[in-house]
Amino acid sequence: MKDASFPFDPKKIDLKVGLEIHRQLNTGSKLFCSCGQKKEDGEKTFRRRLRPSQSELGKVDPAALFEASKNLWLNYYAGADSSCLVEADEEPPHDLNQEALESCIMISSLFSSDIVDEVHVMRKMVIDGSNTTGFQRTMVVALGGTLKTAVADVPILSVTLEEDAARNLGEREGERDFSLDRLGIPLIELSLAPVTAKPMQVQEIAGEIGKVLKATGRVDRGLGTIRQDINVSVRGGEVIEVKGVQQLDLVSQVVDYEAKRQLWLLDLASLLKKEGAHPSKVEFSPKDCTGVFSSTQSKLVSSGLKKGRVFAMKAPGFAGHLSEEPYPDTRLGRELADIARFFKLGGLLHSDELPGYGVTDDEVREVRELLGCGPVDGFILLIGEESRALLCLRSITGRLRQAFVGPPAETRGPMTDGGTRFIRPRPGSARMYPETDIPPIPINAELVHGASKKLPPPWDEQVRSLMAKHGLGEEQADHLLDSEYYILFEKVVGETELAPTFVASFLTESVVSLGREGLDVGYLDQSLLEELLLRIGRGDIAKEAAPAVLRIILSKKAKGIEEAARFLHLGAMSSGELSALVAETIRENSQIVQSKGSESFGLLMGRVMSKARGNVDGAKVSAELKRQLQKAVTKTSK
Repeated sequence: MKDASFPFDPKKIDLKVGLEIHRQLNTGSKLFCSCGQKKEDGEKTFRRRLRPSQSELGKVDPAALFEASKNLWLNYYAGADSSCLVEADEEPPHDLNQEALESCIMISSLFSSDIVDEVHVMRKMVIDGSNTTGFQRTMVVALGGTLKTAVADVPILSVTLEEDAARNLGEREGERDFSLDRLGIPLIELSLAPVTAKPMQVQEIAGEIGKVLKATGRVDRGLGTIRQDINVSVRGGEVIEVKGVQQLDLVSQVVDYEAKRQLWLLDLASLLKKEGAHPSKVEFSPKDCTGVFSSTQSKLVSSGLKKGRVFAMKAPGFAGHLSEEPYPDTRLGRELADIARFFKLGGLLHSDELPGYGVTDDEVREVRELLGCGPVDGFILLIGEESRALLCLRSITGRLRQAFVGPPAETRGPMTDGGTRFIRPRPGSARMYPETDIPPIPINAELVHGASKKLPPPWDEQVRSLMAKHGLGEEQADHLLDSEYYILFEKVVGETELAPTFVASFLTESVVSLGREGLDVGYLDQSLLEELLLRIGRGDIAKEAAPAVLRIILSKKAKGIEEAARFLHLGAMSSGELSALVAETIRENSQIVQSKGSESFGLLMGRVMSKARGNVDGAKVSAELKRQLQKAVTKTSK
């Protein structure tokens, strides 16, 4: 999304964006035990329920209460090589990983941050199940410093070392599954001071942080190794945290979307007051209107009635405002639908979209009469099991009252299109308290000096080294070094005879182009790309077919490379088959060969490749075609 689509001056709307960058450190082992950093789902080992508790201040964190209301069973899957009793919270944490601490000190020195004299480990309450303990261990390593970018010199607030969360394997009715392989992997967190800048400028700042971290050689690369939390606020509004943005090119889109969404909700609050609406008129007064729909022709409603009932609630003064959409997907109705989604209720309808979805004018009129709606009033229609539906409507009541103030302070998650969705309320100060199992860890001058001596060469020097080693152009080398696939590139080039320029182009251009087609390239993990490149290196798949193979996998038409190859009818073409195909193509185009001679090569090359369908490497086709074409031209000239 280009800034041309962002019609606001960031200063005039008082746009403030704070970045928190989390990146896994490649220390080989976890933060508080010696388990390896290996991805493995493992086997189901135990299940738990987590409950919130009071902090030392006697308060309970609102985000923790919200998660507890889901009342989920949490199932944990453990692998022998990636977890132990520490991850299961059956054994106290071991000594802190010193390599991880050294990495944080090294990175902090790059920003001229002030290293603390003593590290104090804290517990940050997290009860969504991603930590078996109910908290995440975190510790401040440095404060202050500056990130220098072309956009601005951005102050660093803190550099923190913490443990990563368990990997979410999915959720179903009443249960959520986690793998313990990721739990406890060391994370570095960089918190930046808020900046007032355009969305693309914020993305540039995030990109510069990424370069600094990658240049150290101390961070992991690839899917799931980086998460960017983006805090966004506009004039007079609350801070909204968008958690877990993994792709750099989504940063600008998330900032753009959130700024527009928040401005619209603030404008809506002013408009509601101007029109005479008032939050005191919004009451939790749901009505059971199942009888209205006893003979409905709406498939959506009748389907919901198989599992529950229909409830309606008046929204005084909201007629016409539930579906207003000044910017894409910035409807108040969508905000309410997000709440219904949280309560596992998909059947939310509102008056601005009715009649519709098979709901008739007569049914709408009956609901309005039942609720006592006037001309300026809207209503919410919810279909589902009674207790859950009423809980949801109570939350919706609170959200409608909040509409008179503006966007609520909350945590949201990113969508693949750059939009955001509600996850939970913002956590409060009651979520942090001291870790009692780990004593303070002193940082002496010797440790700081030793870490500073291991600083990497500057970025430009690393780019020049990559160019010289592999024969890459400057732009290609820069993109490769900045990509999540640099380590994979070095491995594939070292294990195959594939041209480094091809591997670099495939990883930094072909994969990106698939993303621009609307495919979710985040689905591609390193192992799948490695397998594909190794098979190309062995000659099992032609390199020209590589994008097509990935396209089939990302389109969910095949689950893996083998299945995608069968779908595309790919198979390594033998030398004899290639020779016969080239000879056949020359015969079919004999008149063109006679008239154009060697100049017909380009046309024939395209026709052979179209028949080969990615079953043979283009270089082999070129060599065989040149050989046979030369013979044919020589024969014709005689």
